[in-house]
Amino acid sequence: MRTHYRHHTKSSCVRRGFLYSMLAALLFSIELGSYIMGDSITETLNTTGIIYFILSCLCHATVIALAAFLVFLPFALLGLRRTAYGILITLVSIMAMMIFLNMQVYKIYRFHINGLVLNMYLGPHANDIFDFSTMLYVKEALILLMVVAVCIGLWFLSGFLLNKISRRGIIAFGLFLLTGVVGANGIHIWASFFRNPHVLLCNKLIPYYFPLSTSTLFEKMGYERPKNVDLSGMEGKGDFCYPLHPVRLEANKDSVPNVVLILIDAWSKRSLTEDNMPHLWKLAHEEQWYQDHVSCSNGTRQGVFGLFSSIQPYYYEAFEMSHANPVLMDVLQKRQYDFRTYPSASLESPPFHRILFSRWPHIRLNTPGSSAYERDMNIKNSFMADLPKLKQAGKPFFAFLFFDLLHAYSLPKQLLNRYQPSWEYGDFSKLNNDMDPTPFWNLYRNSAYQTDKMIGELIAQLKASGLYDNTIVLITGDHGQEYNENHKNFWGHSSNFSNYQIGVPLIAHLPNRENGLFQHRTTHYDIVPTLLHDYMGMENPIEDYSVGRLLSDTTPRLWHFVGNDLHYAFLLQGDTILTKEGSGWMEVTDAHLNRVEGYQIKPKEFEEVAKKLNRFFKK
Repeated sequence: MRTHYRHHTKSSCVRRGFLYSMLAALLFSIELGSYIMGDSITETLNTTGIIYFILSCLCHATVIALAAFLVFLPFALLGLRRTAYGILITLVSIMAMMIFLNMQVYKIYRFHINGLVLNMYLGPHANDIFDFSTMLYVKEALILLMVVAVCIGLWFLSGFLLNKISRRGIIAFGLFLLTGVVGANGIHIWASFFRNPHVLLCNKLIPYYFPLSTSTLFEKMGYERPKNVDLSGMEGKGDFCYPLHPVRLEANKDSVPNVVLILIDAWSKRSLTEDNMPHLWKLAHEEQWYQDHVSCSNGTRQGVFGLFSSIQPYYYEAFEMSHANPVLMDVLQKRQYDFRTYPSASLESPPFHRILFSRWPHIRLNTPGSSAYERDMNIKNSFMADLPKLKQAGKPFFAFLFFDLLHAYSLPKQLLNRYQPSWEYGDFSKLNNDMDPTPFWNLYRNSAYQTDKMIGELIAQLKASGLYDNTIVLITGDHGQEYNENHKNFWGHSSNFSNYQIGVPLIAHLPNRENGLFQHRTTHYDIVPTLLHDYMGMENPIEDYSVGRLLSDTTPRLWHFVGNDLHYAFLLQGDTILTKEGSGWMEVTDAHLNRVEGYQIKPKEFEEVAKKLNRFFKK
């Protein structure tokens, strides 16, 4: 009678449900742990990384199981015992099957199940690519049935253990799983601050796992974030392979041109007009103006990374942790370039100094000045002052200038008069979908006018020095800047992948090339191949080190990747935007962010895109 009573009271129902959820957490953690089998990440793990991975599997599994328990709990407390039990077993079985299926998807595509994959698998054309044999379907079904059988078996085990384990034992079991949650997050907080690659690389294996990270905790304790990451023992290990083959350069290259790369932070295409930016407008009509140019992201970190590495920011974390070096930087060193940086904002945040320019130890990382306007003036003046020295040295030089005024909105009041009415600063608290953007836009235009003056002086000095004819000049932005042009209440950048946030001007002076206005789509990925292939004697095929093409290549850039490894999009014909959100869901919109209902991915196309996207990972 006592056993019967224990199994049918509300409290015993809750205890059994909790015990079953904890057993399910162990099952989930074993499934998640199996993701590491056969993965090249094992080459990079040290003892800390292995401990973290085990604890992370426990942590994520516990959170998943707890979610199922919380759904079960209200039904149990209402006395709906059979319903509660049925819901819990069903949820655990579904989750266990999804973890198993996701492992198979990850082994094929190197990313976890998301809206893009579901659209491809469940769409009407799935059979175009997934032509599986009957035996394969039978085998898969049997495996999934075994997973469900284990989940049901755990249910009977929970009933058996309920009579064997005291309440304290159940609590101790729960505390064991809680140790995994606390331990994994504690290690990750430390590792994210100190950028420990052995720990951070584990995160990509576990589907939709977002452990805690904080920079303020250690700063309050008196620690400083390291400027350089300890990557000893990581070289050549892991799954990242870039370039695909060693760099080969033309042996008898007589000379190479200088390069001046001018990047304008948050440069809106709308500002490049004859009235607003007259110097650059004139230069654009005298040289090469690529009028349909897009960045590789809507933010600075990924936009600059994609431009210099010529691969998708999808690889950003792998690039950093493998201690890779942009092929462009390797070639500049082999060709004995004098590489110089002139940053208005610091190159330490984002840490471009160690991700992109780590092999140039003496470059300028910061520029003095109390405002972006002062710093922009200083980098302009510094470069102009260096020109005579660069000419006298007789070596080819690569100068990278990064202007920040359009991003910072920090003009002196006396320079706000050209376009009125104008805000004096970016008052973001006023932004809403119904406001008149004119004062905010005029603040931007006033900043653009001053930026244009600075670059105009710089170009004039470059021409006066006699270096211009033998210098490649590229002027573009890291990303665009939106002023609610789509009337969806989007302002600035880093919020969507419409052309207002990823589209930027590109003005180029390419010696010995035809000038004019070019209307075919070009991207940031195209800049490095053009420099290396056309001017620096690169013999490797472009596919070895880049996802771009030559700027002169007029073929369509379909499935253009923008974003990062978590939140990204593909641009298709007509700038239809397929966005994979951080949560894994897919949203499809047109170029103006209007939703496209019922969109179906063509599986064969996506299969090819996925292969190309992952081609710099080892097979």
